[in-house]
Amino acid sequence: MLISLLAIIFGLTELLSTASTTNSLKLTPANLKVSDERLTAAGNNMSLIIKHIMKNYDKNVRPYYEVKPIDVQLDMLILSFGELKEADMVFTTDIYLGQFWQDPRFAYGFNNSISFGGNYVDNFWVPDTFFVNSVNTEIHHMISPNKKLWISLDKGHIMLSARLKSTATCKMDLRKYPMDIQTCHLALESFSFDESDLMYKWKKKLGSKVFIYDSEMAQFTVVNVTRGLKHPLYHSRSFSGLTVTFEFQRRTMYYIFQMYIPCICIVALSWVSFWVDAEAVPARVGLSITTVLTICYMLGSVNTNLPRVSYLKAIDYFLLLSFSFIFLTLIEYVVVLKYTRRKKYSGSFSPHKIELSEDELVEDKKMMEVKIQIGKTAYTFLDSLSDLASDGNKKTNNCHGEMYRSSPRMPVKTCDHSRPILRRYSKKDGKKTCITHFFRKPFSPGEGENKIDKYSRFFFPFSYGVFLMVYFAFFFYY
Repeated sequence: MLISLLAIIFGLTELLSTASTTNSLKLTPANLKVSDERLTAAGNNMSLIIKHIMKNYDKNVRPYYEVKPIDVQLDMLILSFGELKEADMVFTTDIYLGQFWQDPRFAYGFNNSISFGGNYVDNFWVPDTFFVNSVNTEIHHMISPNKKLWISLDKGHIMLSARLKSTATCKMDLRKYPMDIQTCHLALESFSFDESDLMYKWKKKLGSKVFIYDSEMAQFTVVNVTRGLKHPLYHSRSFSGLTVTFEFQRRTMYYIFQMYIPCICIVALSWVSFWVDAEAVPARVGLSITTVLTICYMLGSVNTNLPRVSYLKAIDYFLLLSFSFIFLTLIEYVVVLKYTRRKKYSGSFSPHKIELSEDELVEDKKMMEVKIQIGKTAYTFLDSLSDLASDGNKKTNNCHGEMYRSSPRMPVKTCDHSRPILRRYSKKDGKKTCITHFFRKPFSPGEGENKIDKYSRFFFPFSYGVFLMVYFAFFFYY
């Protein structure tokens, strides 16, 4: 503890003495000149070296010209990813690209290095590397272009580093959209020098992963970014090249909440019509039409931001089959309505007896007319009381007869020559007169639910559930 305290005191004393000595010196022009020469001596020496180097240097001639192909090593660092656009099939990356080579014209054996930045880099020979599948590539500018050239004066090793923003094409396969994994490439190649003049190699191991500073994307997860050799799709045979491969996996949660769940709910909503009475035509038809139009709108909105490809995507299969289930719901109701109407108008006949007192009958010799409307057909029944005694056992062919106190909702069957529709007899002396006639059994809408609707309540949800299991199992795991 004592030793530390003495050291601090000694240091402060030395610092104060140095400050007092400096203050006692007078700043004369001669002293400033000497100080300036000391500070600029190293820079002046480097300036002389650069002038000497550039005096006999020609940037238009590549290193090892007519000796051997120059080896250029590449390295890459991913700063961030931009938007991956399916409609244009392009993706954007912000990267640092490093290029390494050796130029014997800078091998002076000095244990020194020099660096250049900005536009002065254009005074040196550099590889004309470009991205083969790039739509647009830019060098970042912040006061000056973001590029740097570093030269080692020992053996002439050179490094060129630049920050680039590249928008490149990507051959996307959207058959499993939105549960797809997209593989994109960034191909590098020399624009002017073929394999006899320039050879590209990776500075790090082939197949190793490229470091990513920020891998966050809105709709995708970056699965992998690896180094590879030249790709036959982008590179020609006579030029050396390298490829960086990107794998993007789409995030499906957005589509599950914005597309799949609403669509499933709409299909389930169409099944409500199975519990609605078959006679409620506007309710059932309106519900089916509304759900059909909603699915059509969803199908159109999904493909708005996608390219017009010639194959069906996974989301197309889902929406089309969901549309089919809703459309079949409407077809099912048409069948139910047809079946119900047929059953209503083709029921069995049963005889009914109506006993009337003679006082309730019309007077003898008077004609009686009864009109019945069935659909678009009108039937008229004419008879008189004089026929009751004479024609009691006679079959009628003209549908004449009498009808009293019949229900207005109870339709009468048309003429049937095989049996009398109306069988009449009367007894005199004020006794009752009996009229036997055949009517269809009255049909009430609530008399037994339709079997087709009953079966549909189970069949439609079950079949749609099977479809969902097969659909998601196939596109998620295969």
